[in-house]
Amino acid sequence: METTMELDDLKHAWQTLDRRLRQQNALGFQLLKSSRTDSARRGLRPLAWGQALQMLIGAAGMLVFAPYWVRHLHEPALLASGLVLHAYCLGLVIVGAVVEARIAAIDYAEPVLAIQRRLLALRRAYVIGGMVVGLPWWFIYVPLLVVLGDGRMLEDAPGVALVQLAIGAIGLLGTWWFHRWANRPERAAFGRKLDDAAAGGSIRRAQAALDELAAFERD
Repeated sequence: METTMELDDLKHAWQTLDRRLRQQNALGFQLLKSSRTDSARRGLRPLAWGQALQMLIGAAGMLVFAPYWVRHLHEPALLASGLVLHAYCLGLVIVGAVVEARIAAIDYAEPVLAIQRRLLALRRAYVIGGMVVGLPWWFIYVPLLVVLGDGRMLEDAPGVALVQLAIGAIGLLGTWWFHRWANRPERAAFGRKLDDAAAGGSIRRAQAALDELAAFERD
């Protein structure tokens, strides 16, 4: 009977030790999660500020270009130029709002995997938004020059606008070709570097902090 009691005491002691170790690990994980999620949250603030600034610039541009195209309703070239710039500024606002919504949707109290998924959705929205905002610059500077000169470029050198649009088309095709070339399987590492660069430092750092947390959780 004494031996049985010693075994029961030993079993109870092991169970108590195991419970305390699990509690200690859980506490350590919570502390690490709090640290890493705070780091991710702080890291995304510059991105949120940048998108807010982009939205302000877009809203200001809409206020500037709307009266312009309204004044030139009967001048097709100037009307089209003003409308294109107005639409681009609206795009700045929409893209900024989508990215801001993705940032706001991140709930750092959720499980790590859920946070990682939200960061991935943010990254995707930011990269697509960057293309929506960036690629039009192969063409957008032409209507901008038209508006800034109030149409004088079209009167003095109409062929220049066509040449600039042709250059923009070549540049856009070149960008598309380079993207396809960089993302071929044999250049996968180079393609990932380009994707990381397009994602921006804030998102990369936030993802790195969450990846470290996920690795700790798996271990």
